[in-house]
Formats: sequence, C-alpha cells, structure tokens
Amino acid sequence: MKKLTINEIAEKAGVSKTTVSFYLNGKANKMSEETQQRIQQIIDETGYEPSAAARAMKAKCSGLIGVILKDAADPYCARALKGMGEAAGETEYQILIGSSGYTFKNEREHVERMLKAGAEGFIIQATYRFGMLAGELEKKRKPIIYLEAKPYDFKGRYVKGNNYDCVYQVITECIKKGYGDFLMISDGESSMGTAFENTAGYRDALQDAGLEGRTLYVQSGARSAQIFEALKDELDLSLHTLIYVAAPELLKAVFQALRSLPDYERLFPEHLGLIGFDPEGWTRMTSPPVSAIIPPAQEEGKRAMTELLELLDGKKKDTEVVFKNIVKWRGTTV
Repeated sequence: MKKLTINEIAEKAGVSKTTVSFYLNGKANKMSEETQQRIQQIIDETGYEPSAAARAMKAKCSGLIGVILKDAADPYCARALKGMGEAAGETEYQILIGSSGYTFKNEREHVERMLKAGAEGFIIQATYRFGMLAGELEKKRKPIIYLEAKPYDFKGRYVKGNNYDCVYQVITECIKKGYGDFLMISDGESSMGTAFENTAGYRDALQDAGLEGRTLYVQSGARSAQIFEALKDELDLSLHTLIYVAAPELLKAVFQALRSLPDYERLFPEHLGLIGFDPEGWTRMTSPPVSAIIPPAQEEGKRAMTELLELLDGKKKDTEVVFKNIVKWRGTTV
C-alpha cells in the first residue's frame, strides 16, 4: 500500500493538515473526541508513520497566532475574536491578542512581542502604514490576513464587510422614504479602517441624488449629555431629519441623547429618523427599536482565521472575502 502524506490523511479524515499535525505531535487536548478518532482510524488503517524529518520540523511550530485589533474590548472586535477562537479551536492554535488603538507605534510593538513569542502568522486590523511592517513579516514567512482594515500597499488576503455598498444603499433607501434633511454623526476618524467606507457611502449616496447632507463631529466616547447639547443646535424637526451614525461606538450615546427630547418616542419616525451600526444587538431591545446595520463580526473573524490556517497549510492563493451586512429597519425609521 502506498504510504500516505499528512495532506492525504487530512483529506480522508475531513480535517486540515494543521489538525493532523497537532494530533501527531500530541497536542490534541482541545480537539474533539470525534476528530481524534477519525484521524486515528486513518492512521490505523494505513499504518502511517511520520518521518523523523517531519517530526523535527513540526516540533518547531509554536502553535501561536498573533491577532492585532483596534481594541479587543470593542464589540465588533470581541465578536470577531470569538469567531477566530472557534476556527482555531480544532487545530490547537493559541491566539495572542493585542490592541493597537490604530496607531502604527503600537502595531510595531505588538508585532515585535508576538514574533519573540513565536507567532506563526497574523490577523490584523491594520493602519494605513502597516505595509512597512508587512514586508518584514513576508521575509520571515509569516502570513498575514487583514480584517476590515488594510494598509495602503495591500497585498495578500483580506476579510471585510460591504460597508460602503451597504451604507450607500441605506441612505438611498432613506431618500426614497421621504427624508428631507440628512445629518451624519462621526467621530472624525474617516481615514481609519472601515470609517472611510462608512462616511463615503453616506456622502456619495446624497451626491448622486443631488442632495446635500451635514456632518456633526463628536469625539469618540462622548457622553449622551454632551451629544444632546450639540444636537440641539443641529435639529429642525420640521424638515424630517434622518440621523445616520457612522461610528458604531457612538450610536448608543446618540440614541440616549435623543431620549432627552420632549416626547421623544412621538418623534419617531414621522419627524426624526435614526440608523447606525450595531455589532452588539442592543438596538432590538430599545423603545422604539433602533434601525441598525449589523456587521457579521463573528463570521468575519472565523473566516479570517480559516484563511490564515490555509496559508499556514501552504495554500498560497490571494483572496478578498466580503461579507454582507444585515440591515434591520425598525421603529426609528419610516
């Protein structure tokens, strides 16, 4: 009988090459019993024995993956990390987590620390300048998957949501619904990550319709009372205003600010509209429920990890994976 390779065993068992490698190297403590039994059955049936060279090579694998995100505590990032953990769990890879705050300095420090720890590859919500580090990682044969945000000289694999198209379609639909005034609330970081797409979709939809919109810049982390004071001078309820919140972390504070208006529930949706990004799911539980754009963060994180594991298994094809955001029209819009 022809001696099987690890790739062939993985194919017969319906698992990845990495999963087989971890099993052969005694790192199966987090692997399901069913997966272990499938692999062992193939080994028993074929009499497979890894070569000494293969064992030596695999022994050098740290089993670590570096994940660098804007903020690991951010709702989108937290859900994406959950998806990454699900994808990595069966393969026995462990995740090293770093929060960069979208600063190149922090990215560099995290990369250096993770390389010293032995990271085999990286998933990164990258700043525009990260390409300067990507070249160094390529030389070290450390594969990279970009999640939602990529550097200016992007090369490789990329997993993201369809933020621009989704926002463009949402604003276009709101124009059809009869809104006469449009106000975008942004944190001013339009060049950071998905923020560019979130703001560009709004502006382009209005421009293509021959309309003008306004923008209110609010500092990230602002309290609802501060936002209410800023909104008082911006709102003319006779104009049937749609408020679009481009920064996900601001939507909750904006809604709380609008609740300070007299008889605020009566204002929706005839006089006032509200929609924004909600990666947490809280918008369905408010009164009235808030219309929301929901990014499939967990699915994106899981796919990013799957893509990285494929690279670590030697699959070289570069791809861009785009997930569709979910739009929920609720009580705060017509």
